[in-house]
Amino acid sequence: MTKPSTLMLLVAAIASASNPVMAAQHKDADSAASSLYSERVQEMLDTTGWHFESAVDTKQIVKEFRANQARAQIQFSKPGIYHGRISKVVADNLGTYFILDQGTDAAVTVILAKNQAWPWKTANAKAEIGGVQSALEFAANFNTNQQMYFQCRKVEFRLGIYLTNCLAFPPAIASTKFAPELKNSIDAAENFEGLIKARASESWVRPQSTQHNMAVTLKIGMTDDGTITSVDVAEPSGDAQYDQSVVSTVKNIGQITEVLEMKPSDIVKYRSFKMSFTPDDLDL
Repeated sequence: MTKPSTLMLLVAAIASASNPVMAAQHKDADSAASSLYSERVQEMLDTTGWHFESAVDTKQIVKEFRANQARAQIQFSKPGIYHGRISKVVADNLGTYFILDQGTDAAVTVILAKNQAWPWKTANAKAEIGGVQSALEFAANFNTNQQMYFQCRKVEFRLGIYLTNCLAFPPAIASTKFAPELKNSIDAAENFEGLIKARASESWVRPQSTQHNMAVTLKIGMTDDGTITSVDVAEPSGDAQYDQSVVSTVKNIGQITEVLEMKPSDIVKYRSFKMSFTPDDLDL
């Protein structure tokens, strides 16, 4: 992959610095993504714990399914920790995922959660999160034939076998004894738009007709407890499929619980508000 030149980086930095609105939006999105990742890791700790020593080889999933499909569906319908070797890295409209053991009768697909930690650090047998990236950015750091550990919400058996909503961990992190400290707090008032975009990105499925330069503006209604009550198109992008996909994914957010921590004076302005979404906003 060609690295950007120093001139290109300088131009980008100047553009960002000269556009405080853009810089603030990126900061909001980064804060929201970090908060969502911390929530997802906390979910992991509450369900499977930080116990990579008990990770199941993904080949075993295939073996169990062949032996008894009903039993396998029950067994792997709950959160679990797995490990396997990457054969292929794929990114398309459905998301970013690793294919393990491709070309064999034990192939499985690991669908990555949209936010992943990278880089990682270790200190005194403890894992430390160095940053949070999109699944796409994260997957770009790895090559085929690398071993990886995963914590996934469940396994789905379709035409193939899919491990869904997975957090990925390199072996060096999986070998640590202690989970990272999590930063769960986020100032909802300061990061409100970034929070909504990060929540929406979790379930958004990109339509094939989507172009990078399009944007749709939505009018959103919300109660004082953060429940989204209405979502309508205020200014269309020109692509009805894209607009509807954004409407649906914002509706699916349901409730933004962080609103409960906001001051009443901050909540009032969000009872009815407009917000624009680009494909880049949803590909966090």
